[in-house]
Amino acid sequence: MSNCPPEDTAVSVKTGQFFVSRLTPLQPGALGIVGISGDRACPILNAYFHAFKSTSIESLAIGCIAVGHWHHELVTNGEGVHSSEEECSPTQESQECVVLVRTGIQRWEIHTHGGMAVVQSFLEIFASAGASVVSWDKWLACMQKDTRDTTVRKQLAQVDGSYEAQILARQLAGAFEKDIKRVQQALEATPRCPNQLVLAKSVINRLEHAARIGLRLTKPWRVILLGPVNAGKSSLVNAIAGYDRSIVSPHAGTTRDVLETRVVIDGWSVDFIDTAGLHLADYQKREIDEIEKKGIGRAVVEASNADLIVYVQSLDQSVVDGFTAAQLSDDLLLGDDLPPYISVGTKSDLCGNKQLYGQSLSKPLVPTSARTGQGIERLRQVVLETLVPEIKDQPDCFLEGVPVSPEDVDVVRKLHQQVEGYSRDL
Repeated sequence: MSNCPPEDTAVSVKTGQFFVSRLTPLQPGALGIVGISGDRACPILNAYFHAFKSTSIESLAIGCIAVGHWHHELVTNGEGVHSSEEECSPTQESQECVVLVRTGIQRWEIHTHGGMAVVQSFLEIFASAGASVVSWDKWLACMQKDTRDTTVRKQLAQVDGSYEAQILARQLAGAFEKDIKRVQQALEATPRCPNQLVLAKSVINRLEHAARIGLRLTKPWRVILLGPVNAGKSSLVNAIAGYDRSIVSPHAGTTRDVLETRVVIDGWSVDFIDTAGLHLADYQKREIDEIEKKGIGRAVVEASNADLIVYVQSLDQSVVDGFTAAQLSDDLLLGDDLPPYISVGTKSDLCGNKQLYGQSLSKPLVPTSARTGQGIERLRQVVLETLVPEIKDQPDCFLEGVPVSPEDVDVVRKLHQQVEGYSRDL
């Protein structure tokens, strides 16, 4: 999932253009919203919508609503819906109570219950009258003048984690713009004073630290599990996810390919990647087939692109049968760009030698048991704190403005330069 700026699909709504769009998700819900734009909308609305208080929709002010019935024609024999008032006298029809909202001079929204068939009926009525059916994101690009607002709304629709959504919701409410305005006002204040400089630097520093996370809110963290065959990687992924995502077997080489499982940890999206067991140089005990070799090769590719590597070894094995980070890097030819890593011990419930808990391969080892659940929650927290250390180091980092696009980062960079100039001139 890329965090590049949304594609520029903006289309100026000119006279004669006629659009309709589903503005709520493509699934049943409590509310369904259909947006209509164009000077040809009024005749269709007049033909199908009848307000309870005989309100003239042409006289409806922008931002006001009218409540009434929408008359859906029941299509039979494959015939389409009618679009003119003279033709709209079907012998069979159903009435739907809706709220009509005027959102612009030639823009409207129909609010109804979120049944898929009902919303689809609205779309078909306007499409049959010549309206172009566009996606909700293209609708936003057409209608929104604020490109950043459109960017944030698109990102908000892509995130899975509640914490990520909260960050974006704050940006939609103007948190980033407020921070930028605070810095600008501090730099423009007269007479110049050190207190204003301290304020400006504080806001800029926080924005710069928050940018690392803000630029990848729609791109879940990628955590890959690597380790010898039968180390318990698949069982560990299942335990972290809370359900059986990977096939588990006592036979070596069961996992032949990479398998992704998305988990939300404390509101953050993380993709855990299960991989084929590795046969390291001192762990080669049997001949492996071509399919398993391909699976190991894909694991190597995934490891080079991961945000975090989890080194897994079974605690019921001797340390000699394990592996070290340096050895793994050399054997897999990952080079110097090895992602951060943590070491995890599995099958702690089977481990008779408790001293192994304190024996770290390269970092303190997290003991776990997929069968009993021991250490699973601790592992989830260690993974999250390794990926997003700001949670502990700067807990207030994401509570205000956060840059969520390269354009935002550029704004912060230019303000940083102005702050440095302000500091030199004091």
